[in-house]
Amino acid sequence: MGNRAVVTITDQHGNSRCFWAGWGSPEYQIPHVADFVAWADRHQRPLTVDSWLAHADTFPGTLPRLEVTGTTAADDTYIGDLDYRYHLVLHDDSRAVRLRVYQLRGPLGQPQPRLVAELTHATLYGEAARLCELMADRAHQWADRHGGVAPPGNDPDGWRRRAAQFLEIHQSTPVVAIAANLDARVVAARFDAPHPAIHIAGVWIIAAVDAGGVLQVSAHLQDAAGWLRRPDGTVPMRVTVDGEPVFDA
Repeated sequence: MGNRAVVTITDQHGNSRCFWAGWGSPEYQIPHVADFVAWADRHQRPLTVDSWLAHADTFPGTLPRLEVTGTTAADDTYIGDLDYRYHLVLHDDSRAVRLRVYQLRGPLGQPQPRLVAELTHATLYGEAARLCELMADRAHQWADRHGGVAPPGNDPDGWRRRAAQFLEIHQSTPVVAIAANLDARVVAARFDAPHPAIHIAGVWIIAAVDAGGVLQVSAHLQDAAGWLRRPDGTVPMRVTVDGEPVFDA
């Protein structure tokens, strides 16, 4: 038995269910959650509690599935014998994910809840890769102290393979695109610059109604991020009006 935790999962409709974990430290749970999200994306499974439970049944010993909804442990203010609390929001329509991790105890074991991580679809895989590398280093150190024998269930090479897999997903275009969207900066119009704009992936998109009452939208692509460009340097674009594509490049 390791660190104890409760994971509260809330779906896009605001419904929540809670699950107890016996191995609840972030080093284990964050990579497990990343595996679940990657599995759901790969197999086009909905981001729901039912999919969480299906993954837990398919891969026993990973995600917690002992339900504690409606019990004392489900109360966010309860600490008891818990060490961590996780809040996972799954929004299936937008494929959005937000994971908040709370450490419930201070350095002397006293109750002292604090937020230690907040992850989205854009950052989950990068953090999972970092934690897998950390676990690989710990396993190597343990093996060095025990005649080169890796600890049971903690093969350093296995942790490094998982880290490489997570890093590959983290650097993939779909995930980098999510990060760019979440990092987009909206600039409001001012009296001396009466045109609102959005800055995304190095691109400025400016919209304004001119004096003749014409809506003008312009895209400035010269500083577009390298990952967004085709091999010939051009930036793929699609313009839609009321959901209908009117321009592709």
